[in-house]
Amino acid sequence: MLGWLFKRRSLVFKYTCECCGEVHEGAPSYAYRYPTWYFSVPEEERAARVTWTEDLCEIKPGEGIGKETLYAVRAVLEIPILGTDDVFTWGVWVTQSQESFHRYGESFDADQAGMNSFGWLPVTMPPYLRAGAEADTEYLECEVRWGPKGQRPKVELWESDHPLFLDQRDGITVGRAIEIATELRHPG
Repeated sequence: MLGWLFKRRSLVFKYTCECCGEVHEGAPSYAYRYPTWYFSVPEEERAARVTWTEDLCEIKPGEGIGKETLYAVRAVLEIPILGTDDVFTWGVWVTQSQESFHRYGESFDADQAGMNSFGWLPVTMPPYLRAGAEADTEYLECEVRWGPKGQRPKVELWESDHPLFLDQRDGITVGRAIEIATELRHPG
């Protein structure tokens, strides 16, 4: 059942979940604690090869991770929910060059608005995995737009025919947002 809550004259995303019967209010938000590549490092090697914080991750090469150190930052990818003032928010990890990674880390406690960098986003989000893709994970090119002090950078995908880019550019319906949120809350 769909419903709207009027709050300061704006439309807020709200629905009753068909699986659990709970009322969920506010924009859905899902985040990945670790980058995809973290799980490619054997568990017994992680302490020696992975340096991780809530916002930065550096993975040294070895079995399962190419021949170069991988640098990643945590960022936010937003998808507008049509007919509401809300966005569907994904906390994602994007690759960075060594230079961008260190520049980001060194200026993390300052206002980084207006700064940006190139990155690759691994598409590991269940609703966006395409059947027949060449690999288990597709990588999308993106611009990482750094933000004001205390805010994670935002991901702006480069133009492509990928459904994730199309949803970010065009927005998703309330019904699609409910479908994705339900799939994530109640997998299988």
